Amino acid sequence: MLNQVILRDAQEGDIETIAALMTDLSYPTTVAEMRTRMKPILIHPDYKTILAVYNDEIVGMAGLVKGNYYEKNGKYLRVLAFVVKQTVRNLGIGKILIKACEDYAIEKGLNTVIINSGNRDDRKVAHVFYQKMGYVIRSSGFVKQV
Repeated sequence: MLNQVILRDAQEGDIETIAALMTDLSYPTTVAEMRTRMKPILIHPDYKTILAVYNDEIVGMAGLVKGNYYEKNGKYLRVLAFVVKQTVRNLGIGKILIKACEDYAIEKGLNTVIINSGNRDDRKVAHVFYQKMGYVIRSSGFVKQV
């Protein structure tokens, strides 16, 4: 399995598939919406989108952004979006993607990886996965539309 997964950076031609992956992540998204979102992300130096390709099909993605702490010294990598296509889950692709995120953080001199994940019931399986990968729950986030 490990040698059959290819990791690569997202490109403009991948937007349709990324939109489908976001829908798989429970964020229904049109290709037009994803194109609008990805346009600034693809050219921003602090963002990176890693795709997992299995059997010549894009089956996973990790959307990343580098950041600087306010509250302490150091820099971090935040995983803003992380998804593996439902039909290929439990094959080890998520582990490969997480490792790629961590390797990228190390390569860029970032000392922490932070993963965003909702507190909804449909995220409980993801939370278990992250904990198995060595991540701990540290904080809650708050959101308000303005």
